[in-house]
Amino acid sequence: MNIPTDRLLIMVVVVTAFAVLFVGWAGGLVEAEAVGLSELGLQVGLAAVFLGVIAGIWYQFSRIDEERGDR
Repeated sequence: MNIPTDRLLIMVVVVTAFAVLFVGWAGGLVEAEAVGLSELGLQVGLAAVFLGVIAGIWYQFSRIDEERGDR
């Protein structure tokens, strides 16, 4: 995975799938159940988890490259 476009393509697929699955589903529950400031807090929390997972996936790709000696 030393070609950045391959990694970028995989990340686009993962981000799209994860956004639809997790953020869409859980965001719909938040929208239906919570009101006011608690709704905003839950949505910010969902966004933070989403970005954390994406950063973790990117970090794992970087570790694989380092272990293989591609960098």
